[in-house]
Amino acid sequence: MKKFTVIMILAVMIFACLVSCAENPPANVPKDTKAAVETATVEQATVAITEDEEDTGDYEADLPEEKFTGDFNILCEGNFWATDSNLYKEEASDDPVDNGVWMRVDKIREQFEADIIVTPSANTAGDLKVSINSGDRAFNAVCQRMPLMASSASNNELMNLYDVDGIDLSKAYWDQSANKQLSIGGKLYYTVGDIITNDDACTWVMMFNKKLAEIYDFPNLYEIVEQGKWTFDYFYQLLKTDDLSHSDDATWDYEDRYAFSTHRDMAYGFFYGADLSFVGKDERDIPYIIDDAQSAEKTQKVLEFALKVMRQDNLTLDAHKWTHVNPWATVLTEACFREDRAMFYAEVLSTVISLRDMDTEFGLLPMPKYNEAQKDYTTYVNTAASFIGVPKYWEGTTDARRSGVILEAMAYYGYEYITPEYMEKTIKGKGTRDFESIGMLKIIMKHRIYDLGNINDWGGLASGFSNLVFNNKNSYASVTKSGIKKAKNALTKFFSKLNIED
Repeated sequence: MKKFTVIMILAVMIFACLVSCAENPPANVPKDTKAAVETATVEQATVAITEDEEDTGDYEADLPEEKFTGDFNILCEGNFWATDSNLYKEEASDDPVDNGVWMRVDKIREQFEADIIVTPSANTAGDLKVSINSGDRAFNAVCQRMPLMASSASNNELMNLYDVDGIDLSKAYWDQSANKQLSIGGKLYYTVGDIITNDDACTWVMMFNKKLAEIYDFPNLYEIVEQGKWTFDYFYQLLKTDDLSHSDDATWDYEDRYAFSTHRDMAYGFFYGADLSFVGKDERDIPYIIDDAQSAEKTQKVLEFALKVMRQDNLTLDAHKWTHVNPWATVLTEACFREDRAMFYAEVLSTVISLRDMDTEFGLLPMPKYNEAQKDYTTYVNTAASFIGVPKYWEGTTDARRSGVILEAMAYYGYEYITPEYMEKTIKGKGTRDFESIGMLKIIMKHRIYDLGNINDWGGLASGFSNLVFNNKNSYASVTKSGIKKAKNALTKFFSKLNIED
């Protein structure tokens, strides 16, 4: 599993810090955690981690000794989710993640005589299309958010990465889950891995306020997760705890206290937390629109649950209902949680970093499951995350290998220099006083969903589901009535453009 080794190594380091501070453990750490801090040893922590470790794959890069002198130009979305700073830094930095990016730039310059540069753009898909049509071959690679990359692929503007010499997609520094879920008929037009960190930053997670959990005498939520009992129903019962939500005048606004703080993307949090997808794949790796009765029935039930949680004004703060106050929804949701006005908070993982100076301790949880019969806790990567690809015009040229080797090196040195710093920064964002959250992070990262149906939004099925929740509409059939047919037609056109037999 991607990044598992790094997370576990950091777990040992963090646990060592906890042990060294055992004489004066933080006041808000649960009693069972304090006891562990007082009695455990680093060796015991290491053994516990080793016993649970899985095969992490091959991280050894086989990079050639060739030189690829000159600029290596990556078209990217500028500072959207820090895409440009994920790929390039001009100089060393005090920030460990930024410094890791600079070290990678410097290493590739030294090893391959190639200078990584980025071309920021507010219209990457348009600029790539112009470059394709003109044949100027201006870009060696492209990095843009999921839907834009999907659009470029559907326009036949990206190479099949399995045909790019120099890239070994079996290596563990490429996200194997992404490779598997994003491939189409054995072809892969874009993927992700240690080459950038914003796929991790955009992973949807749940947080909970430890102080409020203690005040309201909540059970140990980590144990509930481990026991497989962290379900929709269990979550809802906690949300309904007496006086957890409160308004002085019974007129609910963004400044009141809520059981749950989030925004409209939580509709997908529930959908993918229930281990659903809009698109499946057959034995030939060909995508198809899921439209069976059983899936439709389950989706309807998830929709009803999402409405029950999201559309109760006295239960959940949905910041997208307050964009007239602040167009940046996350400002209101984060303030609600940071000020102890929310018990639970669902957002992307990068929020953990922004909360590193929060006074109250908080913990990390996966999305609740649909029910106890569901095997795994699942979540999704928000479509704001970026993928990496190679422009089509390099197909059949020797320069395709140049793109392949440099991207391979970037992924490998991302694993070496950037991922450890990012994961440490993420974990330390919580104050490193919560050993259990590291285990929760492992669960979250293990079962992430990259749904082609959401990324491409064929037939408007994905956006339609989100709109139903936001607009308090309770009929999924109203979306599928015309959406299924539109989605299948869109998929057929997609196959035709890429010469894929459906």
